[in-house]
Amino acid sequence: MFKRVLVAAAVAAAFSAPAFAEVKISGSAELDVMYYTNQALANGKDGGVFAIDTPVVLNFDGSDKWDNGLSTIWHVSQKPGPGTTWGTGGQANANGKATPLAAWGSRESYIGISGDFGSVKFGRIFAATYLQKDWPYLTDGSGNAGEDRGVTAFAFWPNAIQYAGSFGPVSVFATVNDGNGGLSSGSNGYQGYELGGGADLAGWHFDASYLGIKNGSANGKYDSTLFLAGRGNVGPVSLDLDFSQDKYDGSAPNTKENAIHGKVGYSFNDKLSLNAGVVYIKDNGGATDGNKATQFNAQLNYGVSKNTAAFLQFRHIQLGDEGKLPAGFTWQAQGIASDKKSMQRVVIGTWTGF
Repeated sequence: MFKRVLVAAAVAAAFSAPAFAEVKISGSAELDVMYYTNQALANGKDGGVFAIDTPVVLNFDGSDKWDNGLSTIWHVSQKPGPGTTWGTGGQANANGKATPLAAWGSRESYIGISGDFGSVKFGRIFAATYLQKDWPYLTDGSGNAGEDRGVTAFAFWPNAIQYAGSFGPVSVFATVNDGNGGLSSGSNGYQGYELGGGADLAGWHFDASYLGIKNGSANGKYDSTLFLAGRGNVGPVSLDLDFSQDKYDGSAPNTKENAIHGKVGYSFNDKLSLNAGVVYIKDNGGATDGNKATQFNAQLNYGVSKNTAAFLQFRHIQLGDEGKLPAGFTWQAQGIASDKKSMQRVVIGTWTGF
C-alpha cells in the first residue's frame, strides 16, 4: 500500500493554513489469459474461446482524527476494465468474460465515522455478506459459484448505512439500504438489509450472516440468503466449509436454492500453494425445481515477489441436464452452450497488490 500526503498540505503549512487530511492509495492489478470450452459461438456452432481480462482496482482512503478521538473516514474505489458496456450480471457481456467499463466511484464511494466502537459508513458500500463469502472461502476459481451466485450477485448496496465492529474474538456487522430512490419511493426500490458476524473459537473461525433485498419485482417481496461457514488450519493444510441457502420470494417465487462448498489447501512453503474446491448447487420448487450444477476448481499459486503472485487455475462446471441452470447460476455458468452439460475454463495469470 502506498501512502500519499497531499502536496497541498505542505504548501498550506508554509502559509500557516490548516493541514489537509491524509490520503492513502492502494489497489491491485491482475492479468488473466483464459480459455473456455463448449461456448455458443456467433456462427451458430459450439467451440472454444480465448479471452484476456485485465482488472485493476484503485482505492483512495482518507481519514481525519477529531479532538475527541473519533475520526472522519472516506473511501472511493474504482475498477476500470476493458469492457465497453454493462450487461447481464453487471458484466461486460453475458458470459462474464471481461471486467466492465465502470464509472468513477461505481465500486464503492462512502463517508463515515470510526472509533473504538467500530465504524459507521454512509453511501455505496460492498454488501458485507458478499465479502464474507468472498474471502477466504470462495476463492481460487470458485467465486462465480459463491459470492457472485444467487442473491448476493448484486455485490454493492447503492445507498446504505453500515455498521461494523469487533469485540475481542467476535466481529459483527449490520446494514440497511434505502434503495435506489429512497424508502418513500415504493415497495420495489431495492431496499435491503443484512446482519452477520464471525468468531474465533479454539483455533477455528466461524461466520454467519443473513441478507434480504427487494429486487424490483412486481410482487415487492424479498429475496434472501443465509450463509454459514467455518475454516481453520491443521499444519500446512487449510480447510474451509460453507453453506448458502437462497430464497427467491421476489424474483423467482417459491424457489429455494441450496449450495454447499468445500475447499482444501496445502502450503508447500511460503511461496508455493495448491487449493482445490467443489461446489454443489440444487434448486427446490419454482420454475427451476430440480435444476442442479456442480463445479470443481483448483489453483496453483506461486509468489514471484513480496506483492505479486502467479497462478494456474482450472474450473469445470457440470450441469444436471443441458440448458437447465439453477435460478442463481445463469451468467455465472460462463456461457456454456445450451446443448452442453459441461464446460471447462483454464486461466494463467498474475495478481499484484500495491
